[in-house]
Amino acid sequence: MKESMKKETHVGLQPIRVLKHNLTARLENRSKDLIKLLQHNSKLNKYISYESFDEPLINGQKPYIDKDGIIHIHETFLSYLWIISFTMFVLYEEAVAIPDLIKRNIQPPKSQNVELIKLTEELFDYAKSLVRVFSKWDTEYFPNPEFFDRSSDEGFYIERNNDLYVEAMNFILFHEIAHAEFEHIKKKNVKRLNNEELKEMELEADSRAINLLLKEYRSKNLSDLSIIVGLASILFCGQNLSGGNKHPDIDIRLENALQIINPADDSPVWAFLVLFIKLWDKQFSHNFIENSEYDSFKAFYYELITQAKKL
Repeated sequence: MKESMKKETHVGLQPIRVLKHNLTARLENRSKDLIKLLQHNSKLNKYISYESFDEPLINGQKPYIDKDGIIHIHETFLSYLWIISFTMFVLYEEAVAIPDLIKRNIQPPKSQNVELIKLTEELFDYAKSLVRVFSKWDTEYFPNPEFFDRSSDEGFYIERNNDLYVEAMNFILFHEIAHAEFEHIKKKNVKRLNNEELKEMELEADSRAINLLLKEYRSKNLSDLSIIVGLASILFCGQNLSGGNKHPDIDIRLENALQIINPADDSPVWAFLVLFIKLWDKQFSHNFIENSEYDSFKAFYYELITQAKKL
C-alpha cells in the first residue's frame, strides 16, 4: 500500500520537497568546518535559497551561487535530477545487471520487472520535458519520493535512489561552495575573463567538489556514481556535448571527473555512462554505431563518446 512521506515541514510544489532537509543535513555533517570557515570569512552565506516555481529548466532553474554567497536551488532542477538518477538506477539493475546474470547462467536475486522498466522510461520522458515546459509530477502514477509503497520493487528503488540523489546534489552543492571558496564570482566581477578562463574555473570547481565529496563518504561506489549522475544529467538538455561559452564541454567535465575518481574497469560507473549516452542518442536520434564485440562497458563508453564528440 502506498503511503505519504510528507510532513508539515516539507514545503514546496513538487514531491521532491520531502528530501529538502536531507540535502543540507548530509552536507553539513560531512564538511562542517569548511562551511563554518567560509561563512566566517563572508565567502558563503548561511542561507541556501530553496525556490519553487512553475518554471522549466531553461527559465533559470539550475543551481547557482550569487555575489552574496547565497546558493540557489530550484525544485524543477531537483525533480529533474531525482528522476534522472532513478532512471539510471532502475535501468542499470533491471535492464543491465539482471539480464547479464541470466546470460552468464547465474540466478539473479529477483526476476526482471518489465512493467517497472516501462514506467521508468515514461517517467524519464517527463523529466526531459521539464527542460522546456513545466508540468506537475503525477504522484499517483509515476514513482516519486513522497508517495509510494515501501514493500514494492518501486519502493525498493525509490528509497535507495533517494540516497544516490542526495549524494549527487551534495556534489552539485560542493561545486557551488567551491566557487565561493575560490572567490570565482569576485574574480569574474573584477577581471575581464575570457571564455577559456571561465571554463577553467568550472573545472576547478568540479575538481574541488569531487575531492570534497570523496573525502567523506559512506560508500565510494555510491559517491562515484553520484558524480557521474550530477555531470551527465546535463546531456539531456541539448543535442551536443557543448557547454557553451562559459562551461567546458560535457565530455571534458566527465573525463576530468574520471581522472579523479579512477574507477576500476568493472565499476558500474562505466555501465551508467553507457546508459547515459545510449538514452541521449535515442533522444536526439544520433544513431551511434554499436559494435557487439566490446569486452567492457569502459571500452563501449569511449567508443560512444568518441562518436559524440564528432557531432
